[in-house]
Amino acid sequence: MPTLYLNGHLSEARLDGKCIEVSRADTAKDTVVTMRVPFHDLERVVVIGQASFTTPLLQKLAGEGIPLHLISGHGRWLGAFYPNANGHALRRLRQYDLARDGHFSLDIAVRAVAAKIRNSRRVLQRLAASRDGSADAKHLDACNSLQALARQAEAVETFESLRGYEGYAAAIYFDRLARYFPEDAPFNGRNRRPPKDAANALLSWSYTIVLSEIDAAVRSAGLDPCLGFLHEISYGRPSLSLDLLEPLRAPLCDMLVLRLLNHKLLRAAEHFETSAEDGGIYLNAEGRRAFFPEYERTMQRRFAESKGAPHTDFRLAIREQVNALLRTMENREEMRLFVMP
Repeated sequence: MPTLYLNGHLSEARLDGKCIEVSRADTAKDTVVTMRVPFHDLERVVVIGQASFTTPLLQKLAGEGIPLHLISGHGRWLGAFYPNANGHALRRLRQYDLARDGHFSLDIAVRAVAAKIRNSRRVLQRLAASRDGSADAKHLDACNSLQALARQAEAVETFESLRGYEGYAAAIYFDRLARYFPEDAPFNGRNRRPPKDAANALLSWSYTIVLSEIDAAVRSAGLDPCLGFLHEISYGRPSLSLDLLEPLRAPLCDMLVLRLLNHKLLRAAEHFETSAEDGGIYLNAEGRRAFFPEYERTMQRRFAESKGAPHTDFRLAIREQVNALLRTMENREEMRLFVMP
């Protein structure tokens, strides 16, 4: 169990020797279900909503080097408790210097956007092939446009031009992606804060969960997650983590969302709810319980990035992106981000 998820106010976790004792109230049966999770099986703990955990448990997690992430019930990233990873002061000084280097920052940003666009194109190709739509004229036009935009992005000289190509590519991609959502959870364009439908709610939720894993990897490497190269610096924004999320949005998050909705593992009528606070649509507690087993299967699924390459998974891909950034920062090696096979 690489990740322990504490889902909602009915869940509670406490320290029990070398294990975490997790209790969850089953209101339908008026019982409490309890399980014990050994620390040696864990890589992270994710607390969603108002689930409870004790101070002794938090101290033990820190001692074991296990981060704890906090996410609101609506899928908003709140923050995390991390083991001490502040030893890499020189690494962060290097990061701060390079963030002020316009040429270096643009180079990293270009690679992130180009990888994002290429992965978006590859996702559309896979989806079309699975439905015998590879010869469709609109599909071919979209894929050709994305290929051209990736090349144009790689040749830009300003951030303004890069963001323009990124935005144009996103519009093309989401316009084609919409046709692959089911009728009971249609996608009519990207919206958020708040999400207005189940499709957007699940997309935003998936992005947040993956962002939490990237943020942990960035902090574990001793880097400052708030100092990125593509995303501008803004108070509280994990800009670097968002930079590294970009190539993974389409192949990891979007594909997972489509699988969950098309296979009816999550259903708009049963697993989403309307918030009285902002009128947005959000994944409910039952939906979150159904989401995480499928998410874990996705994160642990083995694949090869290219023919003959060693097999990896998405968690290893996240770590490799962070390691690639470190090599680029320290040795000026060419930055390599995840590109879908």
